[in-house]
Amino acid sequence: MTRSADSTGATVSTGWAIFALAAGIAALLAQAALVPFTAAPQFGLLVNHGDLAIYRNAARAVLDSQALYSAPIPPGGWFTYPPFAALCFVPLAIVSFGVAKVAWFAMSWVALWATIWRCWRVLGYRGDARLALLCLGLGLVAVDIEAVRGTLWQGQINLLLMAVLVWDLTRPASARLRGFSVGLVAGIKLTAIVFLPYLLLTRQWRAVATAVATGSATVVAAWLILPGDAWMFWRDAAGDVDRIGPVTHPGNQSINGVLSNLWAPQLAPDWLWATCVAGAAGFGYAAAVRAHRTRRPLLGVVVTGLIGCVVPPLAWGHHWVWYVPLLIVLLHSTARVNTCRMLRITAATVTFAASSMWLTSWLYAEIKTLGMTGAPSYVPAMTAASEQMPPTVRAIVCGVPVAVYLAVVTAILTRTPTGQRKHDPAAEVPEVPAHS
Repeated sequence: MTRSADSTGATVSTGWAIFALAAGIAALLAQAALVPFTAAPQFGLLVNHGDLAIYRNAARAVLDSQALYSAPIPPGGWFTYPPFAALCFVPLAIVSFGVAKVAWFAMSWVALWATIWRCWRVLGYRGDARLALLCLGLGLVAVDIEAVRGTLWQGQINLLLMAVLVWDLTRPASARLRGFSVGLVAGIKLTAIVFLPYLLLTRQWRAVATAVATGSATVVAAWLILPGDAWMFWRDAAGDVDRIGPVTHPGNQSINGVLSNLWAPQLAPDWLWATCVAGAAGFGYAAAVRAHRTRRPLLGVVVTGLIGCVVPPLAWGHHWVWYVPLLIVLLHSTARVNTCRMLRITAATVTFAASSMWLTSWLYAEIKTLGMTGAPSYVPAMTAASEQMPPTVRAIVCGVPVAVYLAVVTAILTRTPTGQRKHDPAAEVPEVPAHS
């Protein structure tokens, strides 16, 4: 991966940068062959943006003084985010949907590239044109990851939120307002609250205070501007999982998705779900803390992001955008550590294969087999295709990301990082080079 190393960091070779770009182009061609970018019904990468439409119409409801949570938002879904999020989406409501789609897609792509860039910089690589080219190529490869494709396809916000969190939480411990991202992102999407226990457990007190203050500010702002919506959200909508979707959908790739499909059509016991979630979260936080204490702050942040995908009652596949920085960490480990290299290469390959868009490809093939490419939208077509899966198969589909998470956590807890030594538990995030 590197050509040389000096006081400014490791340098990416021109050959690797070109190889990454070629791999990215090949990945896009492979996706176009499996699921054409304009595939019907609204199944291609460029022909959906349904969640973006809900964001935009929720903002229009705010501007028109209409309730956010009393009825589904066109084109047919509940607005499930806090009211502060609707305020953030107002710029989308003052432009046409066509302009919003182009702008949102571009912003999401830049956020993806920026996350990859930031990861390499935190890992000690020199920021130059070769690294920029490498990040471009890897960004194109990442579009074949199910979560990344799903985020771009739906017009979701996941890539933008992840970019803010990764940038902020990998800054030096002394950086001004470090931790604000946790409060801000949680004010938009509640699952980001999982980063608060991580900051507490790693004794990053200044970041904790900043996160709490920022999150509180988002709640207060929403109460002052949208008091009725704020009341309805925190009283009713925040805990109503049915507004998000059916927990037995194969796209629900959380622990609850696995259990719900194994027990379907009955409900899984609440005690079992609570036990599994508590165990998964506990081991996850232990792994994140260990990564932090062994001077691997990026890995700690990534594991925490994955916790936010595993523990919710419903976590769609597009929530798992944290696969991207995880794969960067694995690639870095493969390139820089000579011991057990074949095992590391295998781990990176298996992780990419598990996270790739195999489910979307299968669903699209099944839709064509069922003759439903002429359906009015992707929803009935995807539902019909999903119904072809037996409950056990659906549980396996839901369980693949959970299995990857458990493998990552186990590896962190059971292996001593090469060349690393533990330091004081109260130590803060190590300083990254000033040029990053």
